[in-house]
Amino acid sequence: MDDDYYDDLSEYYDQSEFYGDEVDISVGDLLRQCVGPSISQTIAAIGPLLALCFVFRISCLLYTKNDKGQETGIPGSFVHVMSAVTGMVALHTFFKETLLYLLIFCSLAYVCMLLCHRLRQSWCGLVVSFLTVIYVITCELCVESTEWHKIRGAQMVLSMKVISLGFDSSSYSGFHPDSLLGVTQYLGYCFNVGTVIFGPWIKYHDYKQSIEQTENVYTWSWVKKVVTSSVLCIVCLCWSTCFLHWLIPDDTWRWFVAYRDAQSYRFSHYFISYSSEVTLTVCAIRISNTAHWDDSVSCPYQVEVPRSLVEVVTNWNLPMHNWLKNYVFKSARPLGTFTAILLTYGASSLLHGLNFQLAAVLFSLGFYSYVEHVFRRKLSTVFNACIEAKRCKNGCGHTYQAGSHLVMLANLMLGAMTVFHLAYLGLMFDNSDQQTQGYTMKHTLKKWDNLGFLSHWIILGTFVFYLFIK
Repeated sequence: MDDDYYDDLSEYYDQSEFYGDEVDISVGDLLRQCVGPSISQTIAAIGPLLALCFVFRISCLLYTKNDKGQETGIPGSFVHVMSAVTGMVALHTFFKETLLYLLIFCSLAYVCMLLCHRLRQSWCGLVVSFLTVIYVITCELCVESTEWHKIRGAQMVLSMKVISLGFDSSSYSGFHPDSLLGVTQYLGYCFNVGTVIFGPWIKYHDYKQSIEQTENVYTWSWVKKVVTSSVLCIVCLCWSTCFLHWLIPDDTWRWFVAYRDAQSYRFSHYFISYSSEVTLTVCAIRISNTAHWDDSVSCPYQVEVPRSLVEVVTNWNLPMHNWLKNYVFKSARPLGTFTAILLTYGASSLLHGLNFQLAAVLFSLGFYSYVEHVFRRKLSTVFNACIEAKRCKNGCGHTYQAGSHLVMLANLMLGAMTVFHLAYLGLMFDNSDQQTQGYTMKHTLKKWDNLGFLSHWIILGTFVFYLFIK
């Protein structure tokens, strides 16, 4: 459900640049030819972005209010302008003139919200959502694929922001239902430098709080968060780009290669997630209500050592999971759980654009998650054990609790099956030549066909068995 912002790291790092035709290289050669260049390229790319984040943060420190709520420092509008300007500079640094597509969409969305507030405020969220879908489809069909593929991630984050603003300002939500953001507030939020490149989606309230907070944010907890996320960012980059392909070469057993490609893709996502944590923290933006700097965009442990696919999709991208749950799933829940799940994954697929590969993976993941959920719930009822897809709460009433050896063994086996499904679903996110334009239907089906569509057959058999014992 919650795919990452960029399809993989190879947009910035070409493994053939480091390996060439040589496969059997030493650790020292690997460090010199791949790890070192990867780290230096990362610093060169992200360094200017962090500098812009600090510029935005300095403008926030100059903004103050007195006890009566009156502005005593620089005007708030100036801070919003600085947020937008630094974000646009960052966009130009990464994407050059293609940022114009983001500016056009942002302008059209604001005009739609303005018209809805004048005519029918309750339609604001739906109209903005419809505009988003039409704009993304139009760009997919009309814009040169290589150019559009570069900004697809940034477009997705921007789309989530404007859709959330639309629903939050309509009568369907209780957050400021009768207000429309000013132009500077709107642009500052949409193009905030801390989220405009790597994400994640944040609520407008979180953005506003980062500007108006008065306490000292530069604590030991803040420093620890920046350093920890930065180190983990580099580790995930090196593991995805260098070590995995060194440890598991192409001539290994096909299922090991599938696991390698899938994990390489996942670790590229963790790289993006930890990078976004760094930019968020430097901008002093919190996405939780805790006083400490412990916000997480992704939880790699829960994905790499999963209990279930349900746990994977929840922890893959926490902010996007919350967005989909609040703005799609809850709205569609009256139509039934299965329908709501399909609509949620469909919304996620549309946000990613017209890409058969992503759509096939996301819809497969949606069906997989539903089958796993109902099947394990049935098993939990039959055996009276804590083996549901989600962890049981304390006092669940099951005879066989999570500490039981048989329950632990069952959950371990079901978790291993989840790892198998993840390897199968993620194997097409490889480093082939099609990655710069997006993968085609032929590429996706060929990858799965090479493995006999085994995972799909297993999940289909699981669903048939569930219907039989239901």
